[in-house]
Order: sequence, then structure tokens, then C-alpha cells
Amino acid sequence: MPLYNYKAKDRNGETVTGTVEAPDQHAAAGAVRELGHLPMEIREARARRAGETPTEHGEAGNAFARYLIYPIWTGVNLRMLALFYRQLATMLAAGMSLSESLRSLGSRTRGRFGVIIAEMRENVSRGGPMSGTMMRYPKVFSRLQTALVRAGESGGLLERMIDRIAAYLEYELKIRALIAKALIYPLVILIFAWLAFVCVPVLPTLVKEGFAPFITIAGPPILWGIAWVVGTVIVLKLVFQFDVPRLVWDTIKVHIPIVGGNARKIALSRFSNALAVLYAAGVSMADGVDIAADACANLYVGRSIKYAIPALQSGRGLTESLTRTRVISPMVLDMLAVGERSGDMDATLQKATEYMDSEVDASIHKIGIALFVVMILIAGIIVGRMVVDFWQKFYSGLKGAVDQ
Repeated sequence: MPLYNYKAKDRNGETVTGTVEAPDQHAAAGAVRELGHLPMEIREARARRAGETPTEHGEAGNAFARYLIYPIWTGVNLRMLALFYRQLATMLAAGMSLSESLRSLGSRTRGRFGVIIAEMRENVSRGGPMSGTMMRYPKVFSRLQTALVRAGESGGLLERMIDRIAAYLEYELKIRALIAKALIYPLVILIFAWLAFVCVPVLPTLVKEGFAPFITIAGPPILWGIAWVVGTVIVLKLVFQFDVPRLVWDTIKVHIPIVGGNARKIALSRFSNALAVLYAAGVSMADGVDIAADACANLYVGRSIKYAIPALQSGRGLTESLTRTRVISPMVLDMLAVGERSGDMDATLQKATEYMDSEVDASIHKIGIALFVVMILIAGIIVGRMVVDFWQKFYSGLKGAVDQ
């Protein structure tokens, strides 16, 4: 009879692992439940070949992908996830079972995400939880998503939780679209200024001698510039998967004049949205703050917020606990205090989220204006240098002609 390794939650909510003997995965899940545990992940124990160490098989490859491939490209983007959850919520609301819905979505999804959905469907059809598969792909499914799905599974509200995840991811897409809209015009100006700096000096050669000398002279700087940009993006993605460089950069980011305050507001808006969704799902306030702090996408702000967790665990109120973090605005704290006094924290968190969203819209607009001014100044410096170089060459040539 085969052996199955399991990961489960005991009655105290602690994670436990072990091994059970069962004829199949479904029976293994039943055996874990008979032990008084809630199964989260069950996998058949692979027989190890003689002399093989754990790192000689999949673990080394997984480490390579985890640290070198997935930080750059996971094969699953935010838009794909939002569409997946929205379609899944619609299918569940129409009366389809979770297994049928996953089968339908998996058959229409290509690439790595299709493989993950197929694995999720197989796990669910064998009696395992959907969140168990999600936990095996932390680069694809965030802690927030996994926590909401787990809350839906334990409370019988999976359809509602899937719908809330879809709404949250659609909000995140909206924020990213606003940021991209604010950045696109300044970046276009910077690119054209750089191209002018590289190409304009060789235009006379292009006019006199044709296109071949232009490629020889201007081609290498353009290719080196593209390679430098791509290489910088890849290196930063690899570096920022580690906490220390991310913490340094996020700390600098929120303290930059003009931009820093706006970056803080965006992070706090993400936190308030995530906390509202988690609290409505029945997640405890301490756990909700912990998970929502990770969702704010700024390590400095997230760690500052997490200083409130010990106070929450000791029984203090949310407003008092968050006041100690010194990153939440007084307006939001006053709103939360009113909600605690009235006992309607669900509605208060939603109102605080709407307030933060309006702040973010204004902040992103300000960032766009500030970056536009900066890019115009940079472009002006580049063009000014080109003008100075032109007149220097002009007067040098004129002086040479006069001397002759």
C-alpha cells in the first residue's frame, strides 16, 4: 500500500506534517481527517532510489526556478488571475461544481497556468482542498488569495470568496493601469530625447554617405542602450526578491520628496482594500493585518504595519494598535475609531477603502505631473547640450576657415 505525505492544520490551527498509508489520495485525506486534522496538502511519497539525496531530484530544479526563473517570469500575470477568478465565480454561481468549473477553465487555458489549473482540478476531484494546490505555487498565488480561498472552504462560502478575490485583483489592475497611464508620456519623452542625443549627431553622415555609416555609428549605442535597460530590469527583479535590498529601496521610495508621500498612499490603499476583504471573509483581525500588510507591495510600510499585530493579539483595538505604526493617516484612524465604537467595522473598512482609493487617484495624478516636469527638464538638458555642441562645431569650423 502506498505512503502519502500530508500537511494539515490541527485543532489549534497549527501546521502539522506526517505520513499515512492508504490505497489512494482520497483515502489518505480521510485518514488525515480521522486524526483530527484539516488536510491542506497530500502527496504520494516518491520512493527514493538507492544513494539518491533529496537535492539530486526535483528540489534543486525547483530552487533554480524559484530564485532565477519565477522572479523574472512566472508564466501567469495578474490579468490572467483576475480573469480566472471572475470566470470561476460566475461558473460556481451558475451551479457548476468546483471540479467541473476547474476542468472547463483548464481546458481553455494554455501554458503553465493551464497545467496549474489541471493539477488543482485533479487535487479537488480526489477530495483535497483548492488552497492546497495554491500553496504549492506561492509565486503565482499570493498569501491573500490562499487565505481567502481557505476561509471560503472552511466556512462553505467559496463562491463568495472567489468573487471577492476577483474584485480585489480587478482593483489592483485598475491601480496599475493608472500608474502606467501616468508614466507613459514622460517615458516617451525620455526615449525620444535619448534617440535624439544618439542619432542627431550622425544625421550629416546619413545625408552625405547613406544609411550604412549611420548603422555603423548609431547602431551600437542604441543596441547597448536596449541591452542595458533589459539587463537592469532582470537584475533588479532578481535582487528585489530578497528582503534587504527590497527594504532599502522601499524605504527610500517612501521618503523621496513629492513622490514618497504618494507611494505611501498607494501602499496604504492596497492594505486597506486587502484588510476589508479579509475581515469580511471572517479572518481574524490580527491575521488579516498580517496578510494585508504583505499585500501592500511595500516592505517598509508592510513591516511598519506589522508592529500592530502583537497589540491586536493581546486584545487591543485596531485603531489603538495601528496608531503605534505611525504610517496610517489620522483621517483613516478617526474613521476606524468610529467603526469600533459603532461595532460596524465591515462598513467602516469599506468606507476607509473608498477614501484611500480617492487619495490614490489624486496621488497618481500628482506623480504623473511631477514625472512629466522632470522628463521635460532632462529632455531640455539633452537638447541644450546638442545645441551647444552644434554652435561650438560651427564656430570652430568658421574660425578654421577664417584662419586659412
